Amino acid sequence: MRANENETEKEGKKKRKLKLKFRTKLFILIILIVLYSFTLGTKIIVTKEYKIKTNKLSSDYHGFKILQFSDLHYGSSIHKKEVKNLVSKINAAKADIVIFSGDLINKNYKIENNEKEFLKNELKKIDSEYGCFYVTGEEDDSSATSILNLAGFIDLENSEQQIFGSKSDSFLLISSTSKKYFESNPTPPSFKILVIHNPSDYDKYEDFNFDVVLSGHTHNGQINIYGLKNIIINGKYKNDYQKIGNTKLYINRGIGTSKIKARLFDEPTINLYRIYTK
Repeated sequence: MRANENETEKEGKKKRKLKLKFRTKLFILIILIVLYSFTLGTKIIVTKEYKIKTNKLSSDYHGFKILQFSDLHYGSSIHKKEVKNLVSKINAAKADIVIFSGDLINKNYKIENNEKEFLKNELKKIDSEYGCFYVTGEEDDSSATSILNLAGFIDLENSEQQIFGSKSDSFLLISSTSKKYFESNPTPPSFKILVIHNPSDYDKYEDFNFDVVLSGHTHNGQINIYGLKNIIINGKYKNDYQKIGNTKLYINRGIGTSKIKARLFDEPTINLYRIYTK
């Protein structure tokens, strides 16, 4: 009888030790995940590539590259070192056009004049065959637009652009001016790209039958855990890519952070789109 009690006691101690080991490992894992989300999770910039297939453009556009970056939020988790790395990655892609889709400086960050000069000089280094373009986000003020303008970026909200890949063929690159443009141009180029900051704004332009819509704003929730991400993102468009009718809507995950300076399973991302003509 005594032997059975000893065996039961040993089994109990063994189970308690296993539970303690499991809890300790789980605690360490949680600490490591939290540390990662506030450090490397906000620093390692990745490039996400997409193929855009179309029969609306000539073969001159086959392989045409569009690079998009968004939501820099300078002063959040992004500072000078990260900006230099970003510019280097953008130039390595050798894109034909580069697009920034809003929120250059973090809302609550008091940017110094030397940092404004730094941002202008770094963004000016971005190279592309047909130019660099931008739209503004809800956090962009006159300082942000001044930096972008001085860096040579073209404001899409004040001028639509037709990008020519050949003498006879072009596509339309446009932003919030689209309604006014289509009123005065009843026969626009057949291939049309809309650039907006907030993907929820797409609903205002759905009737114009855009082929591609490029947006940002959501940061993919920053904490990319199934279920939780959908709660964090305020808006009906929650995925990196979704097709709405014949329109392809892409949402860039952004570079910086908002509200909390952390990213989990949601690396800072630039999008590279390659056009393939059928």
